[in-house]
Amino acid sequence: MARTRGKSKRKALKPKSKAKPAKTKAKKRAAAKPGTARASRNAVTLPALPKDLESRLLALALQMEKTMDALMLQALCEFADAWEDHFRTVRGLAEDDRIQLAVKPE
Repeated sequence: MARTRGKSKRKALKPKSKAKPAKTKAKKRAAAKPGTARASRNAVTLPALPKDLESRLLALALQMEKTMDALMLQALCEFADAWEDHFRTVRGLAEDDRIQLAVKPE
């Protein structure tokens, strides 16, 4: 028999893992219903929204084929972008030495 280089190719035995806990009824129900809000790592949590705003956001989420979490994340990113741009512009205008023109009244 020819000898091969390297280590033996025996697989190490893995210790038996403990059984996974069964899902609770609430988790099963949440998993069964698509579009239900479930907490995730990137979930956006807000205080209770006014009903009219919540219905508007839900309608937009359906129209855009997004989840509420994705819609809220997009809205917050756009909000931050807009205000950062605004404050950057205001800061730039304050630092800029601009010449101001004045017209004398006749």
